[in-house]
Amino acid sequence: MAEGDYGQGVKLASEVLDEDFNNPMAVFLLGYSSLKTEKFGIAYQLFMRAAQLHPGRAEPWNNAGMCFQETWDLDAAEKCFRKALQIEPDNPAAMQNLALIYVNRCQPDEALKWVRRAEQTGHNSWEAVDNKAMALLMKRDWEGWKLYRETAGRHKQRQIRTYMNPEEPMWEGQKGAVVVYGNQGLGDEISFASCIPDAIKRAEVIVDCDHRLEGLFKRSFSEAKVYGTRFKDREWDHAVDYSIASDCLPAMFREKDEDFPGTPYLKADPERRLQWRSLFDTYRKPVIGVAWTGGLKNTGSAKRSLKLEQLLPIFKAIDATWVCLEYKDRSEEIEELERLHGVRILDYPRATRTNDYDDTAGLVAELDLVISVSTSVVHLAGALGKECWCLLPNKPRFFYGLEGDTLPWYKSLKLFRQTQDWPIEDMVKLLKLRWGK
Repeated sequence: MAEGDYGQGVKLASEVLDEDFNNPMAVFLLGYSSLKTEKFGIAYQLFMRAAQLHPGRAEPWNNAGMCFQETWDLDAAEKCFRKALQIEPDNPAAMQNLALIYVNRCQPDEALKWVRRAEQTGHNSWEAVDNKAMALLMKRDWEGWKLYRETAGRHKQRQIRTYMNPEEPMWEGQKGAVVVYGNQGLGDEISFASCIPDAIKRAEVIVDCDHRLEGLFKRSFSEAKVYGTRFKDREWDHAVDYSIASDCLPAMFREKDEDFPGTPYLKADPERRLQWRSLFDTYRKPVIGVAWTGGLKNTGSAKRSLKLEQLLPIFKAIDATWVCLEYKDRSEEIEELERLHGVRILDYPRATRTNDYDDTAGLVAELDLVISVSTSVVHLAGALGKECWCLLPNKPRFFYGLEGDTLPWYKSLKLFRQTQDWPIEDMVKLLKLRWGK
């Protein structure tokens, strides 16, 4: 299991249980394999059984908390981690997991306190570095980028790629041929691409991106060689001196507030823009894009998303043409809203449910405004310089910081932070000021 061969690990642990039904280590390891393969419900049950069989060990409680953490039940996760610390007060893993809980609750100072406590045990871990990085970045202490770079390759979502044999070193700003590759979600890849123009000034840049971004990035970063081969076998052959994940670039290029230009850096396809412009001009009213869901279960989708009906005050505020920017099929919700409330939302799957994000960019570039929860289209709008109003949950990802209605990344983005309720009425007032009669 330590080598990642969970199938063989499960087979061996099962053989032990066939001989000894109550072997606590075998039960624990079966839980561990389930946790690592994202079977969180099964993993939790197995860890609880391991805790019963061996009540003096902290590990089952710590790992049970990780099951809750992965499914974003932070309160239940915290209880498990604190139970682990009751059993073993100096358990550094439980301390680090508590630090992550406080990062996800947007309490960076509390997170840093737990990081320090874990460090005082003498146990150094990449989790400590990662939690410290996110806590500092949440406070807009840009020293956090250097720590964030140190943990590249540790997360499943932040894998390191290499292109040569023997492997090329990670780029540190030298001249030469450097591959800049994406390694997170689509929105993250777009946001960190803001550093690519900085990299181009120093080196010969080859961009290895998500295939959906290839056309958009080729046009936008014309001085680089761009290939949409991030998830594919390489179809290109260039000598490579260095490589670097795009989420490591801010450690070199975003060291202080002034290093964030905030200006547009992506260019939508002029032909696609012209097609949408010709259509939108026929409506003779504002054309506004909307997206109301964001993230996955393990990235806090429940707290980031709304029901479409919650946006009804916005739809009723002004006479506008509304356009769906959801990347999944939401036709049933859209039809129900029209049937119950008479609000029509136009849906263009050819632009939003496509394998070419150039299609989406062309549409977004010609909208009068984007209203969205925190999801990929927010980063796209910001990168295009399109005005975007983002409904942000009261405990957002570290990227969005703790306060303020702007981000250094995008000057065209305005944040509407949730307090007790979603700030729908604040948007309604602004819409009426701009387009109300």
